[in-house]
Amino acid sequence: MITGIICEYNPFHNGHKLQIDYARKTLGSDKIVVALSPDFTQRGEIALLSKYERTKIALELGVDLIVQIPINAATDSALGYAYGGIKVLDSLGIVDTLLFSCEDNDIDILTKIAYCELNETNSYTNTLTSSLKKGQNYPTSRENAVLSCFMDSDSERIRDILSKPNNILAIEYIKAIKLLNSNITPVCMKRVGASYKDNNIEGNIASASAIRNAIQSGNIDTIKYTVPNQAYNSYKRFYNDNTFLYPDDVSPMLGYKLLQGNLTEYKDCNEELSNRINNELHSFTNLTSFRSLIKSKNTTETRISRALSHVLLDITNDLYEDIDGRILPYIPYIYILGLNDIGSKLMSDIKDRCTLPYFTSYNDALEYSFKESSYDNSSVLKLISTDIGATRIYNMILANKTNKEVTSELSRKFLVV
Repeated sequence: MITGIICEYNPFHNGHKLQIDYARKTLGSDKIVVALSPDFTQRGEIALLSKYERTKIALELGVDLIVQIPINAATDSALGYAYGGIKVLDSLGIVDTLLFSCEDNDIDILTKIAYCELNETNSYTNTLTSSLKKGQNYPTSRENAVLSCFMDSDSERIRDILSKPNNILAIEYIKAIKLLNSNITPVCMKRVGASYKDNNIEGNIASASAIRNAIQSGNIDTIKYTVPNQAYNSYKRFYNDNTFLYPDDVSPMLGYKLLQGNLTEYKDCNEELSNRINNELHSFTNLTSFRSLIKSKNTTETRISRALSHVLLDITNDLYEDIDGRILPYIPYIYILGLNDIGSKLMSDIKDRCTLPYFTSYNDALEYSFKESSYDNSSVLKLISTDIGATRIYNMILANKTNKEVTSELSRKFLVV
């Protein structure tokens, strides 16, 4: 069995190690393939560590092969993120199972909710539209629409499921598998320990956000027992070298990018949000305070954060396509970040079975002729340039913070551990 996992590892912690162990010991997986977010995350924030540092740690702690989720998917909504991760895993041609963790590991009810949303019955559509017109934000409107598909006796159960972030992402994974007509089988394990939003560090399981907050606050010693020992030693070194990046480190570059005026060409930045950004730009001091300033009743702070990241990274609307009436990220290639000895043995199978071209260096990707595939060459090259550009921005911010030169993305080679 070859199990796929979609993740950010921002940073890698004990919960992630439990998931890998579950794949090995409970599912019987002999190989684990991860689709990893690059240098910016689904919340629209810069990653704590570069994609290469996170790849190295994951390979050392049990993952066999790591591929990159393209930047347009990695910073998209939950469905876009899920779609991008599933697309690259499915296109490898070798992954048969997708493992994810969620608060309610009831695959049947999660699947029913996913299919309810995909089918978009009149009841679902009418309720969603009505809720949005009343000024409710999308998550609340979506919950109301899903509830309209179930009997009243199930409403509290459904409401509870939809209140938990990992359940939401699990539902999106199932939807993405269906949209792609993938043969990958979804499998869920129950999330243990702290919840996604829990900022307390108690015991040996903590949320990634709590760990990030502890590091940023200078309390790195408090995370010692929440991450594998090998990872902790790396984190301690990164902390001492001042090589962790935090959300507000992007602020100077973001502020400059916001000066261009009309921002509606960027994903998630409609005319209303573009106007709100421009009207409040005189108050811009940093990312964190600005996104709080411009949030509104029907626009969540996370949605704003993603929109701002799209402006920063030049992620425009033309990097997405219409799939069955849904605007989803354009995914025309696979980029391999790293592998171990077991992963290297998968490469011959990938070569025979993959349905998208794959690359281990961006120079190879730039020289490849996509005209021989079903994808438009100029569109693919634009996405490649955007992927490269996102890492260049990350590297520039890191170099400015550490006053050390960072290896160019074009000269990087995939990692072998």
